[in-house]
Amino acid sequence: MDILNNENSDIYKTALSRTNDIKAKLEKTKINDLISDIKISGEKNQIILFLKAGPAKNLVNKFFKTNDHCDYCGVKKSKEIQIDRAHCNKDNCDRLSLLHDALSEYYVDEVTAIKIKDILRKFLENHIDVPLYSLCKKCHRIYDN
Repeated sequence: MDILNNENSDIYKTALSRTNDIKAKLEKTKINDLISDIKISGEKNQIILFLKAGPAKNLVNKFFKTNDHCDYCGVKKSKEIQIDRAHCNKDNCDRLSLLHDALSEYYVDEVTAIKIKDILRKFLENHIDVPLYSLCKKCHRIYDN
């Protein structure tokens, strides 16, 4: 699995190419989470927990396409085999770190409301130059551990 973190590997380069057109895609998007003016306020950790569990995870699934096969082992997607989007496990490349950095850009205090779309758009922009893999469940579990 070390090859997934090797910047010179073809797998790494392919995974990196999935995140290179984010700004262009954001300009054209019609995904509701990225265009709605709904706002959120509260404690920073509570906002992160809320966004991480649903909106951020679902957004990654909507916004970034997967292959029909695992980047690592090559197994094909089927009724029995699911292909996941997997964040690179290098420092600060995981979903939580990218989301935390995005929220920090806008967070003022517990009472100042922030547009959710601003946080989520910044979260997606934070994926630029971060590889995003298409992995089967088995490889994804191994990689995450």
